[in-house]
Amino acid sequence: MTAFLLVFLGIVVVGGLAWLSWYQAKKRRELLQGFAASNGWTWSGRDDQWTARYQGSPFGEGDHRKARNVLSGSFRSRPMVAFDYSYETHSSDGQGRSSTTVHKYAVCGLGLPTYLPRFELTPEGLLGRVGTMLGMQDVELESEYFNRRYRVRCSDPKLAYDLLPARTMEMLLARPALHLRLSGADALCWENGAHSPSQLLARLDTLAALLDAVPQYVWSDRKG
Repeated sequence: MTAFLLVFLGIVVVGGLAWLSWYQAKKRRELLQGFAASNGWTWSGRDDQWTARYQGSPFGEGDHRKARNVLSGSFRSRPMVAFDYSYETHSSDGQGRSSTTVHKYAVCGLGLPTYLPRFELTPEGLLGRVGTMLGMQDVELESEYFNRRYRVRCSDPKLAYDLLPARTMEMLLARPALHLRLSGADALCWENGAHSPSQLLARLDTLAALLDAVPQYVWSDRKG
């Protein structure tokens, strides 16, 4: 009887957790649908084309890549998109037991008026300055405080200096640190987890502020 009761309680707990997860996901979908409508954006439950649009971490890693709760439209006269991105990785303990980890990110992006070389800002953390990726190189700026807070990488160092004058660095330092990337025709931001409407607006605002501060010659020099 005791064993049966334990099994029953285990089933109840697992079922309860599954229902809670489903309910929270449902409420968040409804929240994002209303948020999209209030901003004149469209909402899609899933559109995996966005998983293949971008290059660089966290994209192109793992398998079973998904883009859910996709919001698209316009933000300050620029094309915008935001979505929940996930992928899976798998590991084995060498004894026939395997496990799967689901990695989740909140992604948002704005369209650029023309293509730019790859440029990336990532908050300095545990990994420090180990290596480069995507053909980029580290760029040291005049602000030591900015250099301590962000790792700056770009395939064209001059572009990094053009994008980050003193006023722009001050703006970024006054806001929560973000992962930012300009690549091709997209300005991209990605963070672990899932964003709330207020977080999404704040991140889009930071992307837009960065782009608004770009000198006009940067765009005109690169238009064909």
